[in-house]
Order: sequence, then C-alpha cells, then structure tokens
Amino acid sequence: MNKHIQATLLGLLLLLGLSTSSCKGLLDLPPIDHHSEGSFWTSKAQVEANLIALHSDLRGRYSVIRAFGELRAGTMKVGTAATGEQLQQPELKRNLLSAERVSIEDWGGLYSCILRVNLFIKKVSDDCPFLSEAERHLLLGKGYGLRAYYYFLLYRAYGGVPLETEPVVATKPVGSTDHYYKARSTAQQTLELIRQDIDRSETLLASSAYEGSKMEWTLGATKMLKAEIYLWSAKVTTGDHTATGATDLAIARRTLEELINSNKYQLESNFASIFDPTKRGGDEVILALYFDRNEATNDYREYLYNQIRFAGAARDLNGDLLPDDPLNIQGTGRLFNEYKYSLVKSFDETDTRRAATFFEFQAGRKAPYRLGSVMKKYIGRTYPDGKHIYDSQIILYRYADALLMLAEVKNALGEDPSVEINAIRQRAYGAAFAGHEYTHTTAEAAELAILQERTKEFVGEYKRFFDLIRLQDGAKKPLVFSIEGNYPDNPNQPKASTPVLSEGEAYKVLWPIDREVMSQDPKIKQTPGY
Repeated sequence: MNKHIQATLLGLLLLLGLSTSSCKGLLDLPPIDHHSEGSFWTSKAQVEANLIALHSDLRGRYSVIRAFGELRAGTMKVGTAATGEQLQQPELKRNLLSAERVSIEDWGGLYSCILRVNLFIKKVSDDCPFLSEAERHLLLGKGYGLRAYYYFLLYRAYGGVPLETEPVVATKPVGSTDHYYKARSTAQQTLELIRQDIDRSETLLASSAYEGSKMEWTLGATKMLKAEIYLWSAKVTTGDHTATGATDLAIARRTLEELINSNKYQLESNFASIFDPTKRGGDEVILALYFDRNEATNDYREYLYNQIRFAGAARDLNGDLLPDDPLNIQGTGRLFNEYKYSLVKSFDETDTRRAATFFEFQAGRKAPYRLGSVMKKYIGRTYPDGKHIYDSQIILYRYADALLMLAEVKNALGEDPSVEINAIRQRAYGAAFAGHEYTHTTAEAAELAILQERTKEFVGEYKRFFDLIRLQDGAKKPLVFSIEGNYPDNPNQPKASTPVLSEGEAYKVLWPIDREVMSQDPKIKQTPGY
C-alpha cells in the first residue's frame, strides 16, 4: 500500500489538472496551470498515479454507497440513541423520500467520478504509446470495471440514468467538475451499457489471474460485480427491463463458480479478524477501500458512544456498571447512527458475528435501562501515542458474498442452497454449529434464510436495501414489501408490523432526482411516482 501514500500528492495534482482542463472545450484556450491534461499522460508512472486517483474517488463516495444500500433498509434506529443523542438522517431511515426531500443530490456526485474514468479509458485506449499491450489491457480492465460499478450503483438507485462515455464538458457552466447532462436513458439501455463494460473488463483482465492489491480493482472485483449485475437482471424488473430469469442466472452462476474455484479467496476462520485494522486484505477480502492515519480516515466515530454521555451511565447486560471507555476510543465517538436492538437480538447468542459486530450495553441512571449497541466493524485503532484513528478498511466485496450469491442463484434455479448457507453458518457458530444447520425445504423459506444470513453477515456493508429488492417471497414479490424483511422499532416485539416499504410506496424503490439537476436540462425527467 506504500504506493497509495506516495502517489496521493501526484493524484491530487492530477485531479486538479483534470478539473482545470475539463473546461478547455468551452473556453478554447490552453490551460494556464502547467499541470494540464497532456502533462499527466507521458509515462507509465503517471498513468498509474491516475489510476490511484480514480480509486481515491471511489473511496470518497463511500457515504453515497452507504446511503443507497444500507441506511433505509429497516435496520436503523430513528429518534433518540440509547445514550440520548439525536440520531441523524431520520427522513432517509424512515424512507420519507419525496421530490422535495431527495436526501441525495446531483446523482450522489458519481458523474464527476465517471467523467474521470472516461478520460482514463480514452487516454489509455488512444494514447500512451509507452504502454505494452498487456499493461494497456490491465489498466483498461480496471477502468471498465470501475465505470460499470458506478453505473450499476446509479441503475439500482434511479433506474435509467444519463449515459456518458466521452470525457467532454459541452454544456455545463464554466468551473463545473461534473459531466454534461443529456436525456435520461431507459433502464434497459443503462443495463446494456453496464453489461458491455463488465464483459469488457472481464475479457481484458482474464490473464491477470486475480493479481493485484485488494485496495484496487482486480479480476476478482470484476467477477463479483458481474455476478451481482446478472443476478439482479435475472430477478428484478426495472422500468422497461423485465427480469430475465434462467438465462442471466446461468451467467451469474458460471461467474461465481469461476471465482470460487479459482482458490484465490477463502473464508477467514475468525469472523472478527476480517475487520481487524491491523490485518488488511486478508484471504476473504476481494475489494476494500483504503484508509490510513496519514491519508484518509472513515467517519465511523458517528456509530460509537459519546464518552461523556456513556461514562457512569452505561451498564453491561447483567446490570453492572461499565468502564468509562470500554472500547478504548479515547473520547472520539458520537452516537449519531444506531442499529435497532431488535436486529442485535436476532443474532443467536452463540453466533460469533454478534459480538464481532456490536458492543451491547444498557443506558440510563436508573432502571429500567435502555438497551443499546454500537457498531464495531470499522472502529479503527488506538495508536501508542494515545490517539484513536478510524483507519479500518471498508469492504465492498468479500468471499462470503460470493457464497451467498451462489446460494441465491441455486435457489432461484430450483436447487438446494444448503452447502453455501451452511458454510457461512459454520464459520459464524464455530464449535456451536450443531443444531444451527440449514435444511432446505422450499424456495420461499430459502429466500428468507438467505436474507437473514446476509443481514447478519453484512451489517454495515451497504448491501441490505439491494437484498430486499432482489430477494422475494413465495409470490415473487420483493421482500422490501414484506414484514419479514423489516425489524421492529421496539426490541420487545417478536417481528415488525409493517414492511420497509408498503406496496403503495413501490416507486420509492428508486430515488427521486433533485430539482437542481432537472433545472439544468429539461430532458432529465423525475423518477416516476415522485
């Protein structure tokens, strides 16, 4: 990872050069800054620095990925935290989206990332004669993979979106860092571009044998994304795209089995070790976002206790007073985001994922105490100088996801998904696995079992809202419309009384577009239903 640190300054200068040069078509003048577009494409080292900058872009958008995939999936508490703080983003967590309350503006800023990927693809394709063909293929394979990832995020969030594959700014105001807008493409057109990109990426990376840093796009990431795209296409109808069923399920299956049979990844024996900030890029990790004390840190202090409120007021589950700072976070926490305690309770006590994911407590000066928890996955670490740094990697793809996606594919094809589900459970329960085995009965029961397993496995990993749309009940309706897909606000209730979304709110599966975007181009129409 040294190259990530060493190239940060060069990458930042590169982005400055790109933003300066992006307006050249409008002004028809040469850039004043000597860090121009052309000056950064004269050596392999500069191209690699550009690639690092693209991954820095991806890291900079993790809060958008979290909003799309995690925050409105029925697991987040709203109102007041167990320790008294006012929890953030209540409207998003309650799914109170509207044309006036869009929560995410300007497509989440993803088009500025796409613009830079487009320039990278164009330059590596058409210029850079110093690159060998093998080097060119590797770089382009990463570029097409990144672009497919961004567009797939947008597709799942908005359905059809503006498609732009040329790094040109034509009608946006001077000084804008975004792409120029054009008519919103249909869902099917968007999906076709995504498929083309991910297939190109797979072909170009075919000879790379999964090699490369796990903090950088690799063939493994391409295989995971391709499987996810085709599984989604097979099961989810969006706009003018009708779920394809067996045809795309077969492609997803083949892709997953190729990754699994490569023997390049395996489950960690200890679930907690996946998230240990001192053990980056373990055997299970396929793609992660890199954080470092000297580079960039994550924002998961907002998922941990405020020591001032916690000290002297928090007890363990037996009622005994806890130390003032049991997780040694040195007063850095702010509990602005808390998971529902009903989710925490859904984990069996012998499931090792429970303690690895949550630190549980009771809060209050006197009984009855309020049950609460904080999320530990991205907790970072305290250094010898006493400073606590949030430098945990944020994982986008790992091997457990491949196994559970394969279980889902098998179930959709009418096969028994027990092997894959039980591989995950066996790691979770360890010596206590006996009695927790999954036994296959019906496809409907298997969909629920897969959702429950994915929920417990991937808390905080930006997957659950997408899972709720893709996984289905016996009538083939997404579980986002079923009470089985939600968790009750009251931890004493056995199950939720309402789904995450009612069927009358089906349009909220997709996000609204903010008025500023639509005002810039009348061809951009609001998401249907808003």
